[in-house]
Parts: sequence; C-alpha cells; structure tokens
Amino acid sequence: MRQSTPTSASNAATVIVVGVDPRAMGQIRETLGTEAVLPSAPVQYEEAIHAVRKQRPDVVITGFDSDFEEAVRLAPAILQESSRTHLVALSSGADPDRIRAAMRAGYREFVVLPADAELLRQAVHEATFAEDSDDESGEVVALWGSKGGVGTTFLAINLAGELSPVHRVVAVDLDFAMGDIAAFLDVAVPQSIADVFRNISRLDERMLSGSVAVHASKVHVLGQPVDLEQREEPRGDLVMRVLTAASRSYQYVIADCGASLDEASVTAATVADHIIMVTTPDIPSVKNTWRRLQFVEKLGLERERIRLVVSRWDRKTATLSLEDIQQNLGRKVDATIAEDKLAMRAVNEGRLLREIDKKCQGARDIEAAVGLLTGEEVVSEARSTSFMSRLFGR
Repeated sequence: MRQSTPTSASNAATVIVVGVDPRAMGQIRETLGTEAVLPSAPVQYEEAIHAVRKQRPDVVITGFDSDFEEAVRLAPAILQESSRTHLVALSSGADPDRIRAAMRAGYREFVVLPADAELLRQAVHEATFAEDSDDESGEVVALWGSKGGVGTTFLAINLAGELSPVHRVVAVDLDFAMGDIAAFLDVAVPQSIADVFRNISRLDERMLSGSVAVHASKVHVLGQPVDLEQREEPRGDLVMRVLTAASRSYQYVIADCGASLDEASVTAATVADHIIMVTTPDIPSVKNTWRRLQFVEKLGLERERIRLVVSRWDRKTATLSLEDIQQNLGRKVDATIAEDKLAMRAVNEGRLLREIDKKCQGARDIEAAVGLLTGEEVVSEARSTSFMSRLFGR
C-alpha cells in the first residue's frame, strides 16, 4: 500500500459546499463534524469557481437537486482550476441517470444523506490524506458481450491472466444473472460482491482484499454468490463504489458485464477507461453489437474508449467475414480471438488457456489483445465479402 501524506497541517479537509439548501447544509455539518473545515454557508453555482480559485479546497460538495445541469457543467471547470480537488455530488435520491452524469462529469462520489453518511466521511478523509502522485487510480476495463455465450468471461479472465505477472489485477464479476468468473477459475471467494454491497459503508482496501479469492496465476477475483437467491439487484451507485475502490487497490480492474443491459453494465461502461465489446462472427451477434453501439452513443460515451473484439473466430467457418462486420458496424475490428478446442479444457480445469498451451492460437491471440489495454496496436486479418449489408439497410 502506498504511503499517503496529509494535505493540510490541521489534518482536516477544507470543504466548499455548492448549491444546497439549509437542510442539506445541516446534514453535511452533522455528518462531517470536526473532520472538515466547513464554510459558514454554501455558495451558489456561479460563485463556485471563484471560491475554488481563492481557497483551493480538498473537497467540493455540489448539490444535484436545485440545478442538476449546472452541477454537471461545474465539475470540469473546477477540475481545470484545481485538478486534485475531490468532487462529491450530493442528492436526495440515487437516480441512475444522475449518477452516470455525475461520473462522466468527474465526480468521485455520489452520496445521499443521511444514508451515505459514512461514505461522505470516508471521501473527505481520503481527500485529507490524498497522495501527491497524479497516478492515483488503476484502469477499469469493462467487457460487454453482444449476447450470451460469446465468451466475455473467458476473455476477461485470460486478459487478467496476461496482465497479472507484472500488474496487480482483479477480475470483478458484474454479471448479476449468471456470472461465473469464480467457477471458470475454480476458486471460492470468501465474500461475494453481494456481501460487499451489504457492507458498502465499510468498503476500503482492507475489506476488498479480504473479499477476493486469488487464483494460482495471481489474478484476484471478486465473484457473484453461488446461491442465486443471494444475488443482489444491481445498483449503479454501489457498482461505482466497488469499481472506484478496486481501481485504488489494483492497476487493472477487469469487469465482466456479461450480456446484460442493466445498471451494473451501464455504470461499468460509464466509468471504464476501456470498453471491450465482444461479438462472434454471426448475424444475431453482430446485429446486437450494432444495437449496443447505438445505445452507447446515446449514453454519450466516447467512441475512442470502445474496442471491438471478435471471439470464436475461424476464418474458414465464420458466417461473416471481418470486412462484413467492419463495414456494417462502421468501425474496425480491433482484435480477434481464435476458436480454440483447448478453451473448454482450460475452463473445466480452472486454468488459463496459456497454462494449457501458451503456443495455441487462442493463447497467442489473447496475448496480442492485451495491446488494447496497453496501447500497442493489434493487427486483425480481414477478407472481402459484402452480402450482409441488406441486414442493416445499407
């Protein structure tokens, strides 16, 4: 664990509060007590930048109830003025759309008082002892399947396995329907993600490390409960907190979102540094990929974060060529993962594919696909056909 140094001699965070009513201001005072240096009154949205420029606060708490759009617009301006300031969004309800908007804008936490009192105290404490380093967080990678069975879990654990020899890596199972990362690696997690959710106010590095299982490859795993009845309905704010905590403890957070379009997967895509869309070379899968790309565009997520991976690729037997897929999705295929007969053996034995045979085509493809996360170019083959254009009306 990296050393932290206080940002102020008093060990109490300097806080500016923006755009809240007297009742909310009272809740903030009651929650933070002596842990923060609070102003006598909140400032209005239009006064916030001047206040930040003058005081250089550790934390800015912005109200999302009175003027949501102004609160969202304010975040980038504050961070441009003071990049080390921790931004906290304060609302009277955990609305998923507002949570996602807050995350995209740059808020680190989204709190609802009094329910999230401990979270607010924790955020302020972390700001007080913030590190001087600009590189505070690891990278979050969200894998999103076009439909069930395209191989997101297999790709997630094997990408994690390629990174784990030199990086701290955790694979987080965000498939709340049938997630089975732990089963793929044949590990039993001491605490499931549902347990973490139930104790979210205590979530920190120590709690997270006590909740993960560690595979022989050094990949850490935060899995779903074995019992389906214990699985939680995914909530965006809880998923955000888990991914944020994980990114502070690990250099790479590999989130397997399965094929669901639920709050968990949408939240993961919103906060992710990289979104890997996984498809297979068949018409239903590519059609669903096209729909998801349209959905992502409506969410306002940058196309530059998205990488398209074709799994179970066999040039000789594929229904669609890579050129078909690229032409009809309007974007290039960034990597292919070969259909490999050893993949099922690896899953059945709870091992990585490279542990079975590091020279097989699937293992070589996965090793190359790590370049999608590290910035190295991944070359995919393509050949020419164009019969699928009628499916998309082009």
